[in-house]
Amino acid sequence: MRGCGTKSTDMTFPNPTYIRHDGFDIALYEAGPEDGLPLILVHGWPEMAYSWKNQMGVLAAAGYRVIAYDVRGFGRSSAPDGMTHYGVANLVSDIEAILSARDIEQAVLTGHDWGGIIVWRAARMLAERILGVIGICTPHYPPAPVDPLKVFRKRHGDDHYFIDFNDHPGRSDALFLQNTENFFRFMFAKIPPGTKMTSELLQTPKRFAAYLAAGAPDADLVMSDADLKVYARHYSRSGFHGGLNLYRNTTANWEQEAGMSSRITQPVLMISTREDLFLPPEAADGMEKIIPDLERHVIEDCGHWAMWEQPEVLNELMLEWLGRRMSR
Repeated sequence: MRGCGTKSTDMTFPNPTYIRHDGFDIALYEAGPEDGLPLILVHGWPEMAYSWKNQMGVLAAAGYRVIAYDVRGFGRSSAPDGMTHYGVANLVSDIEAILSARDIEQAVLTGHDWGGIIVWRAARMLAERILGVIGICTPHYPPAPVDPLKVFRKRHGDDHYFIDFNDHPGRSDALFLQNTENFFRFMFAKIPPGTKMTSELLQTPKRFAAYLAAGAPDADLVMSDADLKVYARHYSRSGFHGGLNLYRNTTANWEQEAGMSSRITQPVLMISTREDLFLPPEAADGMEKIIPDLERHVIEDCGHWAMWEQPEVLNELMLEWLGRRMSR
């Protein structure tokens, strides 16, 4: 386990380059020597490649070839309409296209939030090209015995954000787009100490509507105001439909898992955060049953947005494991 880090790891974020895949543009942000061990960084929702701002410079300075990218539907990447473009198999194919476009035979994957879901699948679908995996916050699970949406609906009701996104296509997309800056002030607010998980906390659209109705009260943020405005600016351009369509593929993704082995054979580093209400450290219990080569760490005094809340501690954990476990 690790304590907290305080020193900034700020850097100027790289300019994008683009590859074309599946009829769409994927924006890449690259740093570090081309002959370094390749690291592919995969963000979650509501994020984009910029979420790795505090990691890229540190990893590149340590000699790694770092490639963060905007997942399709996010940032500067194409954001096509249509739910079918956002199935997890499509998202894995984007990783394969990045590796091929950059003549990378093998790489280490790092994923946070939805990026974790993507890299756990990629580790199996692209097994020969993946040297190892770092998961941040999002554990790897075997597929549920029933459609996860049925589980969420039964446990938390129709206002659970997965259910809302699926039951009302387009509604939350438009709600969040009403004021993108306030949306990110709502999402990236620090969770007050002592907060307990409830079904109400999982009602993201309903809670955001209430936040707007209350006049968008100020909150302590996990990032600077300038960084938050980067998210707001890009989401104002791309819209929210791409990211929400990841959630709308929950049932299809679950169906595709049928018959696929859950076992991950590569070395894995799983980093949980103590104050993550949505994915607490105990959510990763049992991963050792399907990942024989698993190492786990917990970052203290840190919520879900680990790359912003405790960048130094996260970077230290990543670099130590990479140096000890990964080689060409």
